[in-house]
Amino acid sequence: MTTVKNKIKLFSLAAMLLASAVSTASAAQTPKNVDVYYVPLQFVFDGEQYAPPEDQQGFIYEGSTYVPLRFISYSLNKAVQWDGDTYKVTVEEPKAADKVQIDEYNLNTKVRGGKLRDSFDASQLKPSSISVYQEKVQYVFDGQTKEIGEELPGLFVDNSLYVPLRFFSESVGRKIEWDAVSYTIKAEVPAADKPKAEQDKPATPKPAEAPKPAAPAAPVMGGGGGGGATTTRTEQSIADEFKPRIEALQSEAMVYFLGLLAQYSGIEDEQEKAAKKAELRTQAEAKLAEFDSRFNTIISAMEAKLGEYQYGTAKADEYRASYEQAKSLAKQSYGI
Repeated sequence: MTTVKNKIKLFSLAAMLLASAVSTASAAQTPKNVDVYYVPLQFVFDGEQYAPPEDQQGFIYEGSTYVPLRFISYSLNKAVQWDGDTYKVTVEEPKAADKVQIDEYNLNTKVRGGKLRDSFDASQLKPSSISVYQEKVQYVFDGQTKEIGEELPGLFVDNSLYVPLRFFSESVGRKIEWDAVSYTIKAEVPAADKPKAEQDKPATPKPAEAPKPAAPAAPVMGGGGGGGATTTRTEQSIADEFKPRIEALQSEAMVYFLGLLAQYSGIEDEQEKAAKKAELRTQAEAKLAEFDSRFNTIISAMEAKLGEYQYGTAKADEYRASYEQAKSLAKQSYGI
C-alpha cells in the first residue's frame, strides 16, 4: 500500500517534472474545444444556498447540466478521493478527518445574505468555447462502480472534473431537484448523513428541566505534564487525522499537473512546443508555490494539534522532510 510519505513524494516529483521537463509525451488525450453554456446556477442544500468557486462554475453541454464533482459531493457531505495512477474517483461516506475538510470547504462556499431568483431568462445565454479533455475515469460510489455514458462523459476543465448532474444524482441515490425556470439545483441531505452534532442536537430544555451540571472529571493528559488537552490521544492518531488532507492535496496537484501536460502533449510544431513549454513552466511554478503554501498550512495545523496534547513536532517534521527531500531530488534530476 502506498504510504502518505510516498504519495507526497509522488506529488512533489510530478510537480517538478511537469514544471521543468514537460518535454515527454503522455497518454493523456489532446484537449479539444467544445461549446458550452455557462449558466448562473443556484445551489440549495438543506435550505442553505451555496456557490462553487468562481473558477468552477457549472455549465450546460449538449443539453445536460454539468457540475464540479468535488463541489457537489462536499455539499452533500460526501468525501472524494482521486487516484491519479488509475484515474479512479471514489465518492463515499466521509471519515472523521474528511468531515473536517468538508466542513471547511462548505463554510467557504456558503452564500450569506443571498436572495434566490425566481426565474432566469435563458434567451440571454450565449455559447462559450472552452478547452476540455476526456480520460477514461472509473467512478466508485459507496463501493459500487458506476458507468458513465460515452455520450455524456465526465470532462476535465482547467484541471477540475465535471460530471453530468443526472449521473451524479443517480449514482449517489439522492433526489436532486432541477428547476428549469430559475436554474436552481436543490437537494436534501438525509438525516443519517448530517454531522452527528446536528443529528444529536437536543431541544432547548425548559428552565425547570435544566439538568444540573456534572462534576468535572479529572483531566487525563495526552502526554507530558502541565496544562493542555483533557482527553488521551496518541501521537500517531493526530498525524493520521491530517493524512486525508495531505492526500487530497496530492490528488488535486496530480490532476492539475496532468492537465498541464495534456495541453502540451498534442503540440507538434517545435517552436510552438518551446513557447508552450515556457508558458506551462511559469504556470506550474506559480501553482506549485500555492501547493507549497497549502501544504505548510496543513503541517502548521498538525503541529498546533500535537502541541495541544503535549507532543513534539516529530511527526509533522517527518512529513515536511519527505516533502522537501522529494522536491530537492526532483530539482537535481531535472537540472533546476
